[in-house]
Amino acid sequence: WMASITKSMTGTLATMLVDQGLIRLEDPVSAYLPPFRQDGIDPPLTIRHLMTHTNGLWGHWGDRENDFEERVASYYPHLPFGEAYEYNGAGFALAGKVIEATTGEAIPQFFRRHLLSPLGCDSTDVVGTCGDANSIPLDMAKLGQMLLNKGSYGNLRFFGEEAFQQMLPRPITEVVGHQTAHEYGLGLVWCKSDGLGEGTFCHGAASGATYRIDPEHDLVIVMTRNAKGRNMAKYYPAFPR
Repeated sequence: WMASITKSMTGTLATMLVDQGLIRLEDPVSAYLPPFRQDGIDPPLTIRHLMTHTNGLWGHWGDRENDFEERVASYYPHLPFGEAYEYNGAGFALAGKVIEATTGEAIPQFFRRHLLSPLGCDSTDVVGTCGDANSIPLDMAKLGQMLLNKGSYGNLRFFGEEAFQQMLPRPITEVVGHQTAHEYGLGLVWCKSDGLGEGTFCHGAASGATYRIDPEHDLVIVMTRNAKGRNMAKYYPAFPR
């Protein structure tokens, strides 16, 4: 169970669309989802808000709600987006609705046709956007290698280096307008500890799965698991080293 590493995978899909010019991170959600076309909301909720936990939403829900965008839009005028960082999965679920509206494909189809099958990730299954991916080490290593290569894998190019740079973590202060220590990209955070390089990026997982990409040492570190063991706190800190 990849748990919240799923967010990195969804961020990869969004980066592909950014590279193709189909979406821009500063675009209002209303440009893609009609229920959000409401008067008197300025500045509007953007795709960047959705994918950086600054969307005013909460919890991990929405992927399985057929009317999710309508439900969120019903309280859009009261949504405190752009005010603070609050970790959640609902923003990614709503971003998934944007991806579906843009491509005409359901999230599982888009994952399979445009990312997983081309990479040969035949043992990876993703239905939602924020926490339900299941995979094996080799498949996740292929995804990690593609990010280490800044968007390419073998003779395949999923996105260019300019789009890749937009995927990397950046200060949330730029989004919320006040000082905060949080930094977040499109499903990525910095992992500058455990003896790895300063530019190492990753995402955590409730399952204890590991997904770290270290450009300085040309290294991808992956461990897949379904749950944290009782001795994980004792031994895990030494694993990436």
